Amino acid sequence: MRALAEPLESHLNRQLERSQGFFWNRVRWELVQSYMPKGSFELVDVGAGPGFLGDYLAEHRPDARYGYVEPIEGLEKSLIDRFGAGANRSGGDYAGASILTMLDVLEHIEDDRGFLTDLASKSDPGTTLLLTVPALPALWSNWDVLLGHYRRYTKASLASAAELTGFEVVERSYLFPELIPLGMWRRLKQRAGASDAGSDAEFPDLSDPLNETLYRLASGTKASRRFWPAGTSLFAVLRRSG
Repeated sequence: MRALAEPLESHLNRQLERSQGFFWNRVRWELVQSYMPKGSFELVDVGAGPGFLGDYLAEHRPDARYGYVEPIEGLEKSLIDRFGAGANRSGGDYAGASILTMLDVLEHIEDDRGFLTDLASKSDPGTTLLLTVPALPALWSNWDVLLGHYRRYTKASLASAAELTGFEVVERSYLFPELIPLGMWRRLKQRAGASDAGSDAEFPDLSDPLNETLYRLASGTKASRRFWPAGTSLFAVLRRSG
């Protein structure tokens, strides 16, 4: 587990360095924000990584209360330092939280259905779960292996994982269809025998103009996401039944 946690922790900390400016993070944040209620509410970020969602909330929704759960010890310590021990919900009780987020987390869990069942049992009826996962098994590559993924999802496989867990699927939409060529390139690179160094787990550095161009493109495909038959990520909205 430690061999997998090290590149993952490095990858997540690298995302924190890029923070809100990186187009991929901005698009995901705006999508999550669109499902937030007006006024005060509590959000628990399950698998919070370095906590950049907490930073977004502090800047854009200061009326929200941020809680986090993070199993990687080094990242959890950093979250405690930044957001306080009182926001740590690692005890597993999510009562009172109207929104749970799992942003690129479920693919790291071997028993995804069991995890969702446990999550539902600790949440209030009506709680909304917003999640993103990597999509399309055909794009599986060494990048997934380095980051400790167990799978990439389709709409059907995600619905199957959520079945009988206590969550009802409200939406399933593909994101980032424009990045499919990059996923195919990673796959071809692996077949060509390219190095599997840990740096391969990182997103490429982008110039400001390219980053802004990708943000505008991804914002457009996000707005029309219900019509896309494929994408490199899958966004889902689940609601706790009962």
